[in-house]
Amino acid sequence: MTGTDSRPAGPSVWQRVSQEVETVGVQPVPDSQRTTGSGRLLIVWAMTSASATTPLIGALLFNVGLWYLIGAIVVSWAIFTIPCGLFSEMGREVPLTSLIVARRNYGWSATFLFSLLFTFVNMAWFGLNTATGAVILASLAHTSTGPWYWIVGGVDIILVLFGFKWLEYFYRYTALILIACYVALTVYLFTHFSLHVPKQTGPMDWGVAISTVAGFSILTWTYKTTTLSRFAKPASQTPGQRGRYLMVPGIGIMIPTLLMGVMGIFSQEAIGNWNIAVLGAHISGWGFVAALGAALGVLHTNAMNLYPSTADLLAALNTVRKPRRWEQPAATVVLGILGTLLAQLGILSHAETFISDVGDLLGPFTFVMLVDWLWGRMRDKLDPGTYFRSPVGFTEHWKVAAIVSFAIGFVFSFWGTDIFPAGFYDNFPLALFGALIAAVLYLAYVLVRDHGSPTGPAQAAPVEAVGEAPAGR
Repeated sequence: MTGTDSRPAGPSVWQRVSQEVETVGVQPVPDSQRTTGSGRLLIVWAMTSASATTPLIGALLFNVGLWYLIGAIVVSWAIFTIPCGLFSEMGREVPLTSLIVARRNYGWSATFLFSLLFTFVNMAWFGLNTATGAVILASLAHTSTGPWYWIVGGVDIILVLFGFKWLEYFYRYTALILIACYVALTVYLFTHFSLHVPKQTGPMDWGVAISTVAGFSILTWTYKTTTLSRFAKPASQTPGQRGRYLMVPGIGIMIPTLLMGVMGIFSQEAIGNWNIAVLGAHISGWGFVAALGAALGVLHTNAMNLYPSTADLLAALNTVRKPRRWEQPAATVVLGILGTLLAQLGILSHAETFISDVGDLLGPFTFVMLVDWLWGRMRDKLDPGTYFRSPVGFTEHWKVAAIVSFAIGFVFSFWGTDIFPAGFYDNFPLALFGALIAAVLYLAYVLVRDHGSPTGPAQAAPVEAVGEAPAGR
């Protein structure tokens, strides 16, 4: 025996930390990581939706009054909750992000362009929420907002580096803190200000109101649901629970939208500012803690903007190159920095326009995908490997029918105010109209195509998986 310890050295702190960094990228999530139940998925979506920015919906619809605001949120919930749930279930059936599944719907090259576009959309949402968090923290510290942009953005970058596993922990264990903080702020608002029920001061245009609510909440999140549900328990392992999982995303997203929208409209009426969290700067003691908890809501939502943005960029990169193990954390850092720069450049001042435009874009995109998925023309659609098959020929790069259907739906959503009389778009949400037009056009194409096919729904060619990388964290 000697005095030398011959036992092998354990992993260093850096090695243990690096093992927790998520590197699964766009590859199928291994079954060992697909363990999240419906309850925890509900918490994640509720905390994702409960942002410090969420009360803004009360200011955007302030002129319609409290009761019409509630009505617009409830109707939006009723319209879009099933499509949102169906999209989420797609991720439980095949554990991939939606921009990978879209390759079989829109084609590889078209999906590459969509991936780049949605990367920017999510990065812009990241900047919007970072700006809101910076304003709150700057008001608490009585300093300029400059440093806080980077503090908020930097914390979210670190959270997203560790992926869904640690994000779920973060949401679960901070949920009660966030709820308690907003309850405290609401109690203070109602006990220290003379409040009146906000009255309607302008016309109630249901179409505009529903489009605004949907673009602000459930419609914007719908295509992102697979980014989370791919980590949920597989549909095949939860017989009899499909209805529960189907409803979870809509409930999780819209309950905070409803509650915090009401907070926002009362706050706008009482203090002239929808951002109820700024009250914390004027309250001694617990007020600081309450507003700090509201800033926590920014971290919740912002992480779930940066996380899908990373996934979308990786989907674009995977189109042209084989994935590398560390490209997911690298993409997270780069996009987080760019999103923080957008916050500094003043994206918050363009919030209303941005919210409306996002709904016009995402509605047709998601509804065309849902038609393709529900029609089930791809009999091997549940095999993740088919979504990495090397494309052959023009038709596998560009699925013209899906692209045209999306484009027409987008035209009606975005330019509907120039196409239709005011009486139509004031009463029927253009975001929904464009999405339905896109879905109907694509369904018509599918019916005609399959009617003329002697073998029915098209079968996929043999799989040649490309660009595979080690799955896991």
